[in-house]
Amino acid sequence: MGTRRRRGGGMPGAASLLLLASCCFSVWPQSQILVAATTDATDLTALNTLFTSLNSPGQLKGWQVNGGDPCGESWQGITCSGSSVTAIKLPSLGLSGNLGYNMNTMSSLVEIDMSQNSLGGGQAIQYNLPTAKLERLNLAGNQFGGNLPYSIFSMNNLKYLNLNHNQLQGKMTDVFSNLGSLTTVDLSFNSLTGDLPEGLSSLSSVKTLYLQNNQLTGSINVLADLPLSDLNVANNRFTGWIPSQLKKINSLQTDGNSWTSGPAPPPPPFTAPPSNRRKSPAKKDSGSSSSDGKSGISGGAVAGIIISLLVVGAIVAFFVIRKKRKSKREEHFEQHQPFTSFPSNEVKT
Repeated sequence: MGTRRRRGGGMPGAASLLLLASCCFSVWPQSQILVAATTDATDLTALNTLFTSLNSPGQLKGWQVNGGDPCGESWQGITCSGSSVTAIKLPSLGLSGNLGYNMNTMSSLVEIDMSQNSLGGGQAIQYNLPTAKLERLNLAGNQFGGNLPYSIFSMNNLKYLNLNHNQLQGKMTDVFSNLGSLTTVDLSFNSLTGDLPEGLSSLSSVKTLYLQNNQLTGSINVLADLPLSDLNVANNRFTGWIPSQLKKINSLQTDGNSWTSGPAPPPPPFTAPPSNRRKSPAKKDSGSSSSDGKSGISGGAVAGIIISLLVVGAIVAFFVIRKKRKSKREEHFEQHQPFTSFPSNEVKT
């Protein structure tokens, strides 16, 4: 007899499929099971561009020229919050090249630390840095030339700025008037020239300011009212006096400049009292004049009074003369008027 098929014979087949699937998942590494990339597409594009701008260095583990998943694959030096890149920390890796031209699109970036590399090659720092949330910018110990990028002006949340030991040159760009959160500024060991920009006086939160070893000139009065606890302006070309407020700073270094010796000049003349304050009220009330011949009434007032009296006198004289002439004309008219007879009411006979 032939073998009769059992009903429900499909069940063992389904069980076999499940068993096979479980075996495959156990053998395949979980790290290779990726459903979809987790990094924001805009951030990914910016990091691909940065990798190319850095000459695609092999020491950056996980980085790619195209595609990839920085947050999901944990690219070296990249910190994420969810799908957004929040920090790029690549210090002391021997990197060359420059920053990416589209880093301003990374709207969640809070920190950039690419210090102690060989970036720039004498070229200026890319002007379009991220500004929305950036709090820390550290490009110290590189080879950046040019001046401060204008994009720093829009970094309202910036707290830490370090560009020391670069090749910055020329008059310092005034990018400071909008940085009320900035607490640390280090521009030391560059070739910056000219007077300090007025915008520095707007750094209402700054505690540390390093400007040493540049070629800065003029006075440092613009720093007088800042809440500094650590100031270094040594080895520049500053002149004038060191403001008394700055002499109270705990850590102050000013050597290597051409300061003016001796006491500082007196306060501006606007605090001086008015010149007529020397006259006492008693003398003014008594009407007596001072011993040097000066009276309480100024010469202009006296001249005005005299002119007024002359004008009034002339007007009075004019009306008096006019009245006399009128009287004479009336008298002359009466004397020479011909006699006029009036008609008589008498009835002629």
